[in-house]
Amino acid sequence: MNLLSCTVWLVGVGGAAQGRFAGLLRQRGFQVESLPDGASAFAAFENGLPDLLVVPVEMADMTAIHMSQRLRVNAITRGIPIVVLTENADPACEQAVLERGADACFCVQSDPLLFMFRVCTLLREYADDLPLREDVGYHAPSVMVVTAPGGVLWSWAGGTPDTVHAEPQTIAQPAILDWVKQNCQQATLVTNLASLEGPEKAGGQRYPDCVVVDLACPEFDGLALVQRLVVLRRRYRQCSRVLGMVPSGQVVGHKATIAFEAGVDDLVDADISATLLMARIDSLVRRKILQDEMRQEDAHIESARMALADALRRVNADLAAANRKLIEAQAKLVQSAKMASLGELAAGIAHEFNNPLAFVLAHENTVSRSIARAQEAVQAGDLVVAESALTKSGERLAASLVGLSRMRDLVASLRRFSRLEEGEFARLDVPEALSMVLTLLAPKLGQEIEVVCHLDAPAELLCQAALVNQVVMNIVSNAADAILEKRTAEKEKNIKTPQRDKIEISSCLAASTEKAGQMDYVIRITDTGPGVPETLQERIFEPFFTTKPVGSGTGLGLATAYGVVQAHGGSIVVTNMQQNGGACFTLRVPYTPVEEKRSDNAA
Repeated sequence: MNLLSCTVWLVGVGGAAQGRFAGLLRQRGFQVESLPDGASAFAAFENGLPDLLVVPVEMADMTAIHMSQRLRVNAITRGIPIVVLTENADPACEQAVLERGADACFCVQSDPLLFMFRVCTLLREYADDLPLREDVGYHAPSVMVVTAPGGVLWSWAGGTPDTVHAEPQTIAQPAILDWVKQNCQQATLVTNLASLEGPEKAGGQRYPDCVVVDLACPEFDGLALVQRLVVLRRRYRQCSRVLGMVPSGQVVGHKATIAFEAGVDDLVDADISATLLMARIDSLVRRKILQDEMRQEDAHIESARMALADALRRVNADLAAANRKLIEAQAKLVQSAKMASLGELAAGIAHEFNNPLAFVLAHENTVSRSIARAQEAVQAGDLVVAESALTKSGERLAASLVGLSRMRDLVASLRRFSRLEEGEFARLDVPEALSMVLTLLAPKLGQEIEVVCHLDAPAELLCQAALVNQVVMNIVSNAADAILEKRTAEKEKNIKTPQRDKIEISSCLAASTEKAGQMDYVIRITDTGPGVPETLQERIFEPFFTTKPVGSGTGLGLATAYGVVQAHGGSIVVTNMQQNGGACFTLRVPYTPVEEKRSDNAA
């Protein structure tokens, strides 16, 4: 954690103390906010949480103990460190607030450097010491005591003069071990520093939650030992807390600063009472275990998030694969429907080929005879006859070229129509595509059906070629079938039929009915046929539904058309014309102006 980004709230701290502590914190680089009482703090938690709270032991509306207890029972606020301010050094009061959930107690009359020491230790980040505990069961808190005969911690007997041992060297073990055990914590004494190499060196024991270090032991350098503990806990990724003990009267500002920089989390002197020392140890252990739990929860959340992200990636991949298969299936369906359409048109197309081919073959004999006559005339010296024969041959060749050109155009239209590139979006020349479709449908339309085009929309449209090659062709082909069936039925009933029926194809741009500000490319196809009954208007787009006799239709034409239009994000509807009763198909697809294409290329 970057201490300069931490926010500290002063709650219920008034008068000179408020200005003093706010100034100290801001001088250190913290962001400070002041709130008048506990209720204001709890109300402010809804907008954001502080990194640390500083509260007096008594506030206007609640005590520090009451506030600590309320914070610790809430999963959101239980991790906020709490420093309680007291007017005088009162060990009993300090013990009470620490036992009720506070993390530190500070007398306002003490050295301000000690206050900053406690604040900084509580905000110290232990991200590099993330615990690696595979077990999540309950374990009694463990405390390691590092001292040796002659040290202040070895001779400490509870902080009262009448219990201090007269001859420290004769003590079998320091009294702090008994106090720790009475406090329902596991206690381990370390006098041989070689055993501090790591948790696996301690007979399989867990790494301690708190290490109490004798900083005045003549057998070792206490501060160097603390620095070594910090290295070890990072190596083994254990965030144990360190409490240091110094001789009486040496808990002063500059010593606290040195201890903090070495890695100590709390500092006490030999005058501390046993109950208060246990409260200090409890506070460090509680905060350590709390942060362990929070990090484990964060790790579980991150693991769950990564699992969900991985699952989402797999689902997206499956959806992408399914979408590709759907596009491929749609393309195959379009191709199948197109081949079916070509099958229906085969007879008419064969007729279209046969007429110009017969014309060319007939003229071939005429051209051959004329050339032979021209050669004989040249040999005889009759240039007039030769010129006449060659002129006639040229006229016949020119007439044959018209038939061959007709066949070439028909072959080109068939090749463009049969390409399997219907699923790709590209700029399509709509009038040219319509011309190709009408060329293929010309034999079916014959002389009885007139096709009229009114194309007011822009020529180019970003779409799939199937939108015209398949959708428009199916609709026009169905319209022609319906008109021819109507004419046949009218002739059988001796009803006078009009000389010619009509199919009209129109295009325009219109405001989108789905998105405001969007323009739709609208293609409307109307005919003078019998129309579509209202009861069937919703069903004609269903796959394999057809009103044609068995063997005359596949029922895939309009279903394929519906799928192609849906792939464009558009719509297709059928109604009946009010004037002549024929069917009216309206296609709408989103329109992208040509300027956008140019600007994209320019970019």
